[in-house]
Amino acid sequence: MLEHTDMSKSYDFVYLTNTPSFYKLNLCNEIAKTHSLLLVLYGYGAEAVNKEMSDGQYNFDYCFINQGDSNRRSKLKTFVNLMRLMRRVKAKKIIYAGWMSPEYNLYSFISPKYKNVMVCESSIIDVSLQGWRGAIKRAIISRMGSALPSGRPHAELFKSIGFKGTVHITGSVGIFNKGKRETNLKPNSPLKYIYVGRLVDVKNVGMLIEAFNANSKPLTIVGKGVMEKELKAKANSNITFSGFIDNEQLGAIYQAHDVFILPSKSETWGLVVEEAIYWGLPVIVSDHVGSHVDMVDDLGTGAVFKSDDIDSLNKAIADVEANYDKYKQNVMNVNWQDRDKRQVEAYTSLIEK
Repeated sequence: MLEHTDMSKSYDFVYLTNTPSFYKLNLCNEIAKTHSLLLVLYGYGAEAVNKEMSDGQYNFDYCFINQGDSNRRSKLKTFVNLMRLMRRVKAKKIIYAGWMSPEYNLYSFISPKYKNVMVCESSIIDVSLQGWRGAIKRAIISRMGSALPSGRPHAELFKSIGFKGTVHITGSVGIFNKGKRETNLKPNSPLKYIYVGRLVDVKNVGMLIEAFNANSKPLTIVGKGVMEKELKAKANSNITFSGFIDNEQLGAIYQAHDVFILPSKSETWGLVVEEAIYWGLPVIVSDHVGSHVDMVDDLGTGAVFKSDDIDSLNKAIADVEANYDKYKQNVMNVNWQDRDKRQVEAYTSLIEK
């Protein structure tokens, strides 16, 4: 067990999660400005953009209860290490990052219910609570005293099963990296489109390429994945592949484009939608992107289309082109300082003053 703390403290929050994704680290840093926090992790993985913990200074303590690849960990050993850790620390609230980890799920049945808090990135859109898998999820949720769903469809998941605990919508899944924006950029002619994400089937990039092969509009695809070779072979010359780009460098790439598209078949939230809006881009997202209600419909920042329906995608593209100035203005009006503040307060409000 790799530790970065003497493990002798009492904490306001012990946050149990999988890997050190940059947006979780940013969120924990903000929470820890006013409340003590221990972040517990079980390795590094490819499921999110991870940051080497040794690379930065943090306001919080952290601990790895497993070293190396999170997907190859021994779950039994990780649970044993978790139990050893939790015998040595005190926490007012224990935050669980969903139901992805058997070790954490099991511990929620040991920890007092009033302490347990579930952060939930999954929503009524993409989660089934039927069958035996649904029964397990219901049982885990029943062990929670509070819930921190990302958005309105995510809160609806808890409402659908009659959750009795307190619910605070966070408005996001973390705090993404922000930088200096150009506020007076003129749109390209024709408009330039961009996708940022992994090149895997669930992201539905194949349909995106099909649409842009037909309309010949300029599209940039940023990211890597198992389908990269296949997608490149399918794409016409108006579609450019840029490979993987570090998150810290994406601001300039976004601002060289005009519209962001996320066509996913399934996406629990989609932090990349927030990033694109921050950098000044109206967005087009599928109705299976979990943030489409809170970040697109509610804010009027772009168009939503039916997943796996290319005609609906084409109509969304036409809508954004016809109403670009309106969507652009709404994008620039989003108050990011207020959104980040409210996200932090969703957590800190759980601690009685």
